[in-house]
Amino acid sequence: LDDFVLEEQVGMSRSLTQGQAHRARGMIVFAATHPSGGIRELWGNLADALAERGFETQCVAFYPPRWGEAGGGDGSGAGRSWLHFVSGPLRNPVRAVRLVFALARWLRAHEPRLVVTAMPAANVLVPIVARWSSPATRVAISHHSPVETHAPLLNRLDAWSGQLRNVRAIISVSHAVSASLASKPAAYRAKRRAIRNALPPDIETYLSGMAGEVRDAPTQRRIVSTGRLAYQKNYPMLLRALAEVPDASLDIVGTGPDEAELRALAEQLGIAERVRFLGVRPRREALAILAGGDVFVQVSRFEGHSLGLIEAARVGLPLIVSNVPEQVEAVTAEGGDACGIVVPLDDDAALAGAITAVLNDSAAYRRWSAAARRIAEEARFDAVV
Repeated sequence: LDDFVLEEQVGMSRSLTQGQAHRARGMIVFAATHPSGGIRELWGNLADALAERGFETQCVAFYPPRWGEAGGGDGSGAGRSWLHFVSGPLRNPVRAVRLVFALARWLRAHEPRLVVTAMPAANVLVPIVARWSSPATRVAISHHSPVETHAPLLNRLDAWSGQLRNVRAIISVSHAVSASLASKPAAYRAKRRAIRNALPPDIETYLSGMAGEVRDAPTQRRIVSTGRLAYQKNYPMLLRALAEVPDASLDIVGTGPDEAELRALAEQLGIAERVRFLGVRPRREALAILAGGDVFVQVSRFEGHSLGLIEAARVGLPLIVSNVPEQVEAVTAEGGDACGIVVPLDDDAALAGAITAVLNDSAAYRRWSAAARRIAEEARFDAVV
């Protein structure tokens, strides 16, 4: 972020106080529509890391997270306080107008040097409001999932607002997500760059201390999966596959709107006693559950660059993912080697077969565990910062 450092900082006296140095470098703001799940953690982690490098940082959101979706608060960045502009989702015009004026007042008062945004509504609205309320503020918008998964109206507005002069970069968390921007205007595409996710150093260290370098064999035949119980994560496929692996169990960490439906499906399939819906857990408790598993399965319909997958790779769990571009990229090493098992989307039998094969073959288990560790080693937080 050296490009964003004020030129006047050059040659400054070493006697400047930390507060003066912060003001000289300018404020960096991490903004989101609502601070839920991975965005809350990632933005908090990056804000903390840049604060350590001498920037004043702030996390802001249009409104608070929905109940049960804030995630744990005992990990790096996850417990950072957030500023909210309105009390809830923008379901009526009055609240939307209040948001615009509150955001404009705040930007005018603080004049941040840079605002980095996430989630479609923030990606669209922040550049527009900043353009007239704080003209010197630069904006970098970020995409954490393919844009075809966004609301069509927001996707069209994003194509326009991303071309504004104050938008200096359009960041995607994977090359596959960046490729989903191919239909945007040329002026928009020219600002693209991919910056893949990584875990903060303290979480990496914590996870590395919970497991050996490479796992030799499964111990409990326990599958683990993390993430919101919603359409994206495709949990019905995992439950149906589990029904075909009768000696395995499943732990799911997360909550969401599909929980009742998924519990009913588990009952219907006769596997309810082998599935634990563990809900949202404090950060380190969730990581301990992950490390206690034998294989990580994530058969999402779409992703960006999953932090949960990186966590599983860090503790050496063999990785099984769905055959969608973002997932394939996530389990492919920098040299092009496959470091995870890829199964066709919605092929229950293929998923059951992959789980059975890795749990029953110790040599394959060790090989895929070592491959997962390679993925984790290549995800460098300093490179993200």
